[in-house]
Amino acid sequence: MLENIRQAFDSLRANKLRSALTLLGVVVGVFSIIGVMTALGALTNSVDTSLSQLGSETFTVKKWPSIQLGNSDWKKYMKRKPITYEQIKFARQSAELPLAISAENMYTPLTVAFGNEKSDPQFQLYGSDENYSINHSRDVAKGRMLTPADVQYGRDVTVLGQDIVDRVFKHGEDPIGQTVRMNDHNYLVIGVFERKGGGMGQSQDGFALIPVTNEIKYFIQPAYTSLQMTVRARSKAVFDETQDEIIGALRSVRGDKPGAENDFEVENNTSLTTQFDSFSKYLSYAGFGISAISLLAASIGIMNIMLVSVTERTKEIGIRKALGATKADIAGQFLTEAVVLCEVGGLIGIAIGIGIGNILAVFIHASVYVPTLWIGIGLGVCSLVGIVFGLYPALKAANMNPIDALRFE
Repeated sequence: MLENIRQAFDSLRANKLRSALTLLGVVVGVFSIIGVMTALGALTNSVDTSLSQLGSETFTVKKWPSIQLGNSDWKKYMKRKPITYEQIKFARQSAELPLAISAENMYTPLTVAFGNEKSDPQFQLYGSDENYSINHSRDVAKGRMLTPADVQYGRDVTVLGQDIVDRVFKHGEDPIGQTVRMNDHNYLVIGVFERKGGGMGQSQDGFALIPVTNEIKYFIQPAYTSLQMTVRARSKAVFDETQDEIIGALRSVRGDKPGAENDFEVENNTSLTTQFDSFSKYLSYAGFGISAISLLAASIGIMNIMLVSVTERTKEIGIRKALGATKADIAGQFLTEAVVLCEVGGLIGIAIGIGIGNILAVFIHASVYVPTLWIGIGLGVCSLVGIVFGLYPALKAANMNPIDALRFE
């Protein structure tokens, strides 16, 4: 076996261009599936980390689902009435089980300016209330959080994320008490959040928080904008009861008829993970399909190149048989060569796939990931391709008549 492997590498070196062209199909096939699985694995880890930071006692209520597969239900979602601030206030006043309920809405793009410094429209503006920090596990590094009075009167105050502070306060100024201009409005900085880092494919510190009532007043049209409600249960033990209580309160204030389905989405860590897994499954299928097509084309190329190799080495086969080589020896030699050819292409494809997949992961602020299961599957498929498509050329070589082979010119 070792001698067969050595001869296989000698054959690759002897025909570099031909071997490289044959390997290319295998490389592309393995690269496509490993690259997709690496990027998906890194993104999945990032999503899981972000959801764990949200907390297992927290769920959200919104008009649209976070992840939609296909377009079969978009008309149903479109017909839903927006979730209003008044409805969220009603749920907060009537529900007894939640620890905290916050009304939320994200507005983009946001430009922030202070003095001579002005950012690109790269940030996000969140409208919420005093419960935002509790529901999202955000601590204030300096200054203070929004208060109920800030929300009640819609004050022009803001709590900034660290990315905004780094961008517009470049000369070491203390942000607290300063006035920044966000789009076309001036806001007093009352606090700065602690840095949280990356998550969900982007920085979690590139935002500013203002009272949701202020955002409704200046930035959005309430008749056409649906707010999100985030709810934190007091413990996991009462999570389901808390969710049921909120659903009941919202159905009541929104006028849902008994027996009709909810005209809003309720999402928690489990449901979001399930939705994302379903979404990533289709991407996996797509990557595997592309890989299968590429490997099929490569397999035909491998069979062709092995048939050429058998023809070129006919006299060698005759000499080996004359010296006592059996059919199994000859077949093993050429079968090993086909498998080695596929495995070399597979290893190159795996290296490129892991590299490019993790480069994409870095760009979306996800952690580095190595899909060990799919590496094993990829190498196994390469071996299978080498055996299946190298078998016919190997048997053709093994069944040659040694006298005819020796006379071949």
